[in-house]
Amino acid sequence: MKKMVYPLLLLGAVSFGKDVELKEVSVTATRTERKTEDVPASVSVIGKEKIQDKPMLNLYDALQGVSGVNITPRNQGYDTRLIIRGAGLKAPFGIREIMILLNGVPITYPDSLTSLDFVDTSLIERVEVLKGPNSTLWGVNAFGGVINVITKSPFERKGGFIKLGFGDYNTQNHNLYYSTPIGKGFYLGFNASRRQSDNSWRPWNKFWTNQITLQPSYMFENGDTWENYVSYTKANLQLPGSLVVDPTRGVDQWSAFLRTGKVPRTADPWKHMGRYSEVFFFSSKLTKSFGNWELIPLVYLNHWQDYDPVPRRIYTSDIWVYGADLQANYKHSLGILTTGFTIRHDEEKRNYFKYRDVEEEGTPPRIKNTLSDEKGDLLERQNQKTTLAGVFLQQSFQRERWILDVGARIDRVNFDISGYKWGDYSFSAGNYRMCPDSRIENCFAYSRERTYTVFSPRVGVLYRLTPIFNIYGNISTGANTPSNSELSSNPNLELAKVINYEVGLKARHKKFSFDTAFYLMDVKDEVVRVIQPGGTSTFTNAGKTQKKGFEFAGTYQVTEGLEVGASYAYSDYKFKRFSEPVGGTNVDRSGNRLPYIPIHQYSAFISYKHTSGFRFRVQTDTWGSYYMDNANTEKYEGYEFLTSVSAGYRRGNLDMSLMVDNLFDKKYAVEVTKDTFGVKRYNPGPPRTFLLRLTYNF
Repeated sequence: MKKMVYPLLLLGAVSFGKDVELKEVSVTATRTERKTEDVPASVSVIGKEKIQDKPMLNLYDALQGVSGVNITPRNQGYDTRLIIRGAGLKAPFGIREIMILLNGVPITYPDSLTSLDFVDTSLIERVEVLKGPNSTLWGVNAFGGVINVITKSPFERKGGFIKLGFGDYNTQNHNLYYSTPIGKGFYLGFNASRRQSDNSWRPWNKFWTNQITLQPSYMFENGDTWENYVSYTKANLQLPGSLVVDPTRGVDQWSAFLRTGKVPRTADPWKHMGRYSEVFFFSSKLTKSFGNWELIPLVYLNHWQDYDPVPRRIYTSDIWVYGADLQANYKHSLGILTTGFTIRHDEEKRNYFKYRDVEEEGTPPRIKNTLSDEKGDLLERQNQKTTLAGVFLQQSFQRERWILDVGARIDRVNFDISGYKWGDYSFSAGNYRMCPDSRIENCFAYSRERTYTVFSPRVGVLYRLTPIFNIYGNISTGANTPSNSELSSNPNLELAKVINYEVGLKARHKKFSFDTAFYLMDVKDEVVRVIQPGGTSTFTNAGKTQKKGFEFAGTYQVTEGLEVGASYAYSDYKFKRFSEPVGGTNVDRSGNRLPYIPIHQYSAFISYKHTSGFRFRVQTDTWGSYYMDNANTEKYEGYEFLTSVSAGYRRGNLDMSLMVDNLFDKKYAVEVTKDTFGVKRYNPGPPRTFLLRLTYNF
């Protein structure tokens, strides 16, 4: 069977001009290697041409401008807001409802949460984005799509590089990479990186991360491989909170920012939030051929230790994640059969504490401000165990002009949550209260267990109209379990299910290429975030949601080395049946639009690469208006022509590049929300920033 290759994959959702002959390849959409134009689904591949001219402080730098993907940086650190076709909207932190892979290894927890703390962006070679549900191959929680982050391979070449990056606000991004054969068949890759920024354009906004990665691997004489990945990460991230607009208190921090250009400290009480983590990750994957069979067994281990000051409380976590995946591919006269099973288990021990240092006001006293991120008295101990098991099968029938993919999967997910609560933060009291207290739920010992079983079928068909144009269609399904934290707040949450109907047209030509997609998604029991007073979140099921959309992404080669491109997404997402709990009363929101997702989103770029080694790229993005809340009471106007520019020059072993984001220094918000009491919260976007990077290859 054909082995995994590491093709040069170029910028954007589609490949460029003269390089079309390289045939852009994806391994995420079907779990086997296939040209993107032959996949009956919407797939985008972001390659090294774009990545090399981005600061790569976070995944936002790679995915910005991909149609159908809403991604924003929360503070220029590794924490990002990621949504694909509306999935992930409910996440107050981290990433939800999207399966994230690292070199094909799931790093999404069995309960659907993903944190990107340990993904070393300096190692990223390319990113594959599969839009729309694909629980058939990747299991429950691939509800909105799949993102596969693929790193540099030690098999590629002997040698390495040193990168030194310096920017304003004491931003630094450095890394050392080296790979070499160390004996017959053995290869070793090594990477060390440091990313940091004071981000002093707003208070309490620093981050830094140190990462070390080893890739000891082996290539057999017939091309089979044994790939290992070991990484250690230590990361500190301050979370500055939002700018508050609260007419009842006479507070309007957003207008003050627009007027003065200075970002004030959040007016919410929780002024010292953050995420401080230490992460160990290991994976081992064998790819072995036996005649027409190819077996890919995979095991992985992930250990987290977190210290997280969040609204109301501080919690510490000790998390162990274990996983195994066996995939078998059989090549026969009709096509390829792919089958296998997955087992994942995570255990988390979590302790909740008071904020030790607070400022109080009033009688009885309410917390006005936190004074530090130090933990105080213990409020609660909690143990969480989640186990996922699934089996999958897909048959791909391939003929000269037709491709038909038919598959199904069964997953079973079990949640076991138990703990003991001595006290909690009371919204009504505005302070901590100890048990027994009628204002505190689940006082003393508690235990709950839920099990979800999911069946996820899929069918996709593609027809080659001409050597240039392919047309496709698919009916795909997905499911998403509530997370542990969501079940803790609402143990009655149901499993969310989606059916996606999609058709599209793809074109590949030496001068141009494009992808289009029309889709309709019917979602049952979608878990919806309800923003309560104080900005905290509760969760409930919406009876039915419908999402309709259109996506386009394309490029055109104007002359040798000069490319232009554009992408567009139309998103019409509405609640068809939804009652939102507000102050103890259910309020009908049926017919309302989902918040935050703009109906229109545009991106355009121009890039040039000269044979002398000079290159440049300009990209501009527009994010249309959207509603701030489920009630659709008010819109945020969005932003227009948020522009980034990069220029570089390479000669011999040296490469220098300058990258500028938000070129025109626009004042805008990356997210605006409105709680059920009418208080608005704005998260301001970064001002104009730059990074100068020098690379020496050896």
